Amino acid sequence: MDNRPACLHCQTNRRRLIGGGLVLGLGLLLPTVSEAAGHFRQFTGDILVDGRKATAQTRIRPNSRIETRSGGSASFVMGNNAFLLKPESSVHLARAQVRSGAISGFRLLSGAILGVFGPGPKKLVTTTATIGIRGTGVYFESRPESSYICLCYGAIDLNANIAPQALQPVSATHHEARNIAAAGDIQPAGMLNHTDEELIMLEDMVGRKPPFLTA
Repeated sequence: MDNRPACLHCQTNRRRLIGGGLVLGLGLLLPTVSEAAGHFRQFTGDILVDGRKATAQTRIRPNSRIETRSGGSASFVMGNNAFLLKPESSVHLARAQVRSGAISGFRLLSGAILGVFGPGPKKLVTTTATIGIRGTGVYFESRPESSYICLCYGAIDLNANIAPQALQPVSATHHEARNIAAAGDIQPAGMLNHTDEELIMLEDMVGRKPPFLTA
């Protein structure tokens, strides 16, 4: 008796099962891909993500570079962190080593950014300074000759890039700012160019409130 048709039928069913398994497998992977990508919450003007003009639907990856043109600004969420990138700014996110879907910090290449961070250590770098944090709110301005950093609340370890061994711990309940010169000088400064309302907005994006509202 010739069993070839039956075998062909079995092979066809097997291919369908394998194909269905692949589709199911991809479906199980999709949440991970989705969680790994950040998204914009507010979007104004011209924004570039990895060199391409972005829309409000553009996904942001843990190693993306985001740039705002003159008049453009963007707020976006990455995991349990939320950011407001000011006009004429450029930031390069850093992928975490342990969890590929998380960020370990960022490098602010130019301009200004306000960020609120969930738990976990992160390293933030400007033109003249490096900041280590573990969940806090911080505003940064990165200029060729200096950086401005305002610790809005929480604690950071701050050092000038020219003197990485000289850490300066800074803590604050409500805004403590520093100017960091390219030569390494770190000087106290006042609060500039960001607001409590912006902090409240960003914390709300990740389901939190800033501590100055709950104190």
